[in-house]
Amino acid sequence: METERLYEQDSHLVWWEATVLACETIIDGYRVVLDRTAFFPEGGGQLSDGGTVGMVQVLETREREGCIYHFTKEPVPVGERLECCLDWPRRLDHMQQHTGEHILSWAFWSLFGVENTGFHMGRELVTIDLSRPVTQEEMDAAEDLANRNIWENHPIRCYTATQAEVEKLTLRKKTEKIAGALRIVEIEEGDICTCCGTHVNHTGEVGMVKLLRQEHTKGGSRVVFLCGGRALRDYGRKNQVAMEAGAALSVKEEEIPEGIRRLKGEIAAQGAALREKGRMLTGFIAQELLANLPAGGRMGAVVLTCQPDLDAKEAKLLLNRLVETPKTAAVILYQTPGKEGGEGRVCYLLGKAADSPADCKYLCEILNGLYNGKGGGKANFAQGSGKLLPNWQETAEALRKML
Repeated sequence: METERLYEQDSHLVWWEATVLACETIIDGYRVVLDRTAFFPEGGGQLSDGGTVGMVQVLETREREGCIYHFTKEPVPVGERLECCLDWPRRLDHMQQHTGEHILSWAFWSLFGVENTGFHMGRELVTIDLSRPVTQEEMDAAEDLANRNIWENHPIRCYTATQAEVEKLTLRKKTEKIAGALRIVEIEEGDICTCCGTHVNHTGEVGMVKLLRQEHTKGGSRVVFLCGGRALRDYGRKNQVAMEAGAALSVKEEEIPEGIRRLKGEIAAQGAALREKGRMLTGFIAQELLANLPAGGRMGAVVLTCQPDLDAKEAKLLLNRLVETPKTAAVILYQTPGKEGGEGRVCYLLGKAADSPADCKYLCEILNGLYNGKGGGKANFAQGSGKLLPNWQETAEALRKML
């Protein structure tokens, strides 16, 4: 069923009437065929249009084997003439991104001879693949030329040309897969290329092009960018972040990078000081524990201690301090908080001096049983964690009694 493609005649058409030729039930709704449509079906890197047919919402539009399908959640009556309405903000966004892509690709091509090898329009970001990596200076120059072309508000003409007429044009990119007449998108004093998508009437409607970053790909690069309303909203979000960051750092917005570097330096210095204090603390704790070292049983002298105020690094440091003492083994238990409101864990580290008769792996298995935990290791070192019981420190006494 052939559908008249109104979007090829007028990309700014919002209201029209169409007769419903078919309404087929599918798994998650219906697919509708109209005798004429301004809904663009997804293709050529551009997302599809949406809107309404009568009172029914069109979610997506697709083309299959030359037939344009409009996907809906509700049926529409076959044979009736209904008023259709395009989702204009959605269409304008797509046209701004697509036309902006043409202008940006032309800027890279005309300035540096870099070819566009791919284009993808997502719901949030837009990308073009380039035939080679580009420098930051080249990105800046291409962005500047693209925006000058936009601000000059050049007219854009979309038309069908024969193969003979196409041969006379200086095309940036030509679709080789299509024989016969080709649809041409021509920007005055700018890009000329084959394209099936919808475009604005003048470059000024694009608003602006803003390059965000470059991602290296095999043999080339992918440039991420935004145009028009998307670029404006992105600027608004980032400006808000910059203002909040400046207020938090008590600096002007242009001083934020230096403020962050200064803050990182202060944090690093404080971290070093805390680590030094941690070493001193674990040294004092080790001295006190060793001064009250219990008499050795069948596993020799074993220090068992619960340290709720130590973190993992400090617990490991304390263990190392304790097992420096000959014929000594150590069992250190500490707690970790839960992530995102989850339950915390009780963790245990076990180690021994080379001449200690203790078996850390065996002791770890006992702790696994006491705390319903998991862990293991070898005779000289083991570790694990289990459920953080309210009485986790008292539970450790069961192991102390065994020792």
